[in-house]
Amino acid sequence: MRNCPMMEFPLDEYEVRMANLVAKIQQAECDAVLLTNEENLRYFCDYRSAAWSSEYEYPAMMVVTKAGDAALLTSVRRRPTAEETCCLEPEQIFAYEGFGHQASPEAFVPAVVDALKRLGTVSGKLGTETGVASRMRITYRDYENLFAALPGMQAMDFAGYIFDLREIKSPREIEVMRKCCGIAVEGFRVAMDQLKLGETTEEEMYHTYTAACFDMGADDMEYILIVEFGPDRPQPNCMAGARVYENADWCVFLDSGPSLKGYVTDIIRIGKLSKPTKAQEDFYKISLDCHRACIAMVKPGVKIGDLCKAHDDFMRAHGVEEICLTMNNSGHGVGLDVHEMPIIKSAFADKEFRPGMVFAFEPTIIHSTEGQIVLENNYLVTETGCENLTAALQDIYVPQRSEPITSCK
Repeated sequence: MRNCPMMEFPLDEYEVRMANLVAKIQQAECDAVLLTNEENLRYFCDYRSAAWSSEYEYPAMMVVTKAGDAALLTSVRRRPTAEETCCLEPEQIFAYEGFGHQASPEAFVPAVVDALKRLGTVSGKLGTETGVASRMRITYRDYENLFAALPGMQAMDFAGYIFDLREIKSPREIEVMRKCCGIAVEGFRVAMDQLKLGETTEEEMYHTYTAACFDMGADDMEYILIVEFGPDRPQPNCMAGARVYENADWCVFLDSGPSLKGYVTDIIRIGKLSKPTKAQEDFYKISLDCHRACIAMVKPGVKIGDLCKAHDDFMRAHGVEEICLTMNNSGHGVGLDVHEMPIIKSAFADKEFRPGMVFAFEPTIIHSTEGQIVLENNYLVTETGCENLTAALQDIYVPQRSEPITSCK
């Protein structure tokens, strides 16, 4: 591996990741793995390209063998991008005419077969990014054609082994995520402080929040920001719209967050321009107290199922299980993707928390008249418990202003 011009971390970070990947390949008794999605290429060799935003193209892929040999596959046209961002040696960058282009789908299979031959692996098990919480960046037809052209190779679900690596963040990753989480919460404060009754739309708040995050050092918004005004907008994952904040009793709901070096945040904060009503305070307190009760029990060795049960039991004890959106699904891992392992769901009940995991926890109430009431934090599992990476603004945020909030269009 080498120092390339646009590396995001020091070289030894990627050398450790690649060594860990090879160890997993050997542990799985796999002969090689084919990595196709953006997050995995960024994680293992730092390859980046704006072309990932096109769902019709394959900007690059990587093949790694159990012997530790590796190659990045890309097109001739995109080779310069690979040389700038990918920390594999130049001779490990295999460029093929038409690879990954929508107009030349016939180039894909021969390129992968050629790369495997050059790496000395054309039989045995080929690990793929199939499985829970994972997906491959190829079409089903290309997948079928690839294995038809490799009669000596059998597909093997390798996603779980990859997540075993990615879900444990290194000190450098944690440093980046801690900074980005701080930006995410402070961005909400800035956007709320600029909110104007009778004037600001959801879309304008989206823009204000995003600009504030970029000003503070974020470099992207990997996931579309969700901004909703008013109690009649309890629509999870809805887009920001043209609705104006016209009632100071309305809650502002903001979900998602910025990213830094590819690492995302996923927060939910609630704010408004008047003192919260008793109903709003009561429901919000349930979500906040659920955090306090449940997160206190999380430490290495505790199982996902224990946290799921604690969340569900808490909601039942407070009589809101029928309006709780997050029963049996109260959180998810956060990293290079906004939803990754560990998934806080009973299907993964036996999985244990480990130091270095980062996860979002979001006990959510959707009330017919009060709307969505929720607090979502991002937590880092430490050697002894949890660190709240998003510790600011734990209550419903009401900006402190000297002038009365009465101006309307």
